[in-house]
Amino acid sequence: MTTHDTGLFNRALAVVDAWNRFDYDALRELVHENVTVVHQNRGVGAQGRDKMFETIDAMGQAFPDRSIGETTRWAVSGRTVFRETVWQGTAAVDVPGFGKAGEQCRLDVASLMTFDEAGKLTEWCDYG
Repeated sequence: MTTHDTGLFNRALAVVDAWNRFDYDALRELVHENVTVVHQNRGVGAQGRDKMFETIDAMGQAFPDRSIGETTRWAVSGRTVFRETVWQGTAAVDVPGFGKAGEQCRLDVASLMTFDEAGKLTEWCDYG
């Protein structure tokens, strides 16, 4: 593990922390304005930081207590952080493909988070 790897990993953790807290000010500093965000097998995607925020808002309405958990494994290749974690939340409404209202939902997730040379997140791709 290099200092570069640890620095990118910590950057990814800062993005996740801001996402968990709905902290759009912090995300503005961490995320590129043209970021691509995709959850590959859940049909969720957004192009651009403002669309990312809309997606976060919609997810927060559907799962008010949603959170991305601790990292279970991680690696860095180039400017991409690979991270395993658990996403969880209680559905406030029926959400096709996730769960029914009142149901505790949990997904094992693998994330690829790519950063530009300035340290801004340019792509966040989840599988799970």
